[in-house]
Amino acid sequence: MDGKRVAVVVSHPAHLLTVVGMLQRWRPHVLILYRAVVGAGAGQERAIRAAIEPLGAGDRLASFAISESESFERALAGDFAFHADIGARVFDWLRAVRPDAMLGDAYEAYNFHHDVTRLLLDNALRRGVFGRAVANYEFPLSCRLDEPGAPVRYGTFAFGSSLALRLTPDEVAVKRELIATVSRVDPFVASVAPLFANLEVERYRPVPVDRDYTVPPPGLARYYDERGREVVSAGLHPRAITFGEHFVPLVRALGGIPTAKGA
Repeated sequence: MDGKRVAVVVSHPAHLLTVVGMLQRWRPHVLILYRAVVGAGAGQERAIRAAIEPLGAGDRLASFAISESESFERALAGDFAFHADIGARVFDWLRAVRPDAMLGDAYEAYNFHHDVTRLLLDNALRRGVFGRAVANYEFPLSCRLDEPGAPVRYGTFAFGSSLALRLTPDEVAVKRELIATVSRVDPFVASVAPLFANLEVERYRPVPVDRDYTVPPPGLARYYDERGREVVSAGLHPRAITFGEHFVPLVRALGGIPTAKGA
């Protein structure tokens, strides 16, 4: 990846803390799609921006600041045009940045917005008018095996091979300090950061060009079906977002099905 023009696109600001090594080593252009307006993630982007500013990333960081709550509401209403518009904005941003390689949230069936972000990125590259081939990669966040009682895994791919960026001791020290800085002001980051145990290696892998987003990744549970019930019980949303009722119809509407399978 050295010497290449790199773009990193994430659904949520805190995801940048999992790839601090990439931010230091490759100095990518960065795009954040969503912002939380309620719950533990509210105000997170401000803390993340302040933390990564010393890396010189401030002038290469863009944010759409799309309300996560509105995105949920539009998905529940079957408003596919809302997310199609986000996809068009992602495409325009990538066309302006002109990356040689793009990295973003992995498809893990763990979080609706993680998966939507991955879908929009793949769709943008499928349009293929960037004037160059763009390498498409994903990095792991969280997933759960489709087995009774399986725990959630953080920062690792459950199956298959992957590439690894191995951080230097100095890069690890910077990453550790940034995570500690954000953790002091963001309780959510403070609770989740220890679950990403291996700070020395940042994993990523090529995204299959023929991936079918109407089915979950092999071997992984549809975790946000479970999470949806939890957020409804907590009063954060009136109805649960589920894989089959909301994500799959969005995939079909936006064309996230391989041509070979008759999309």
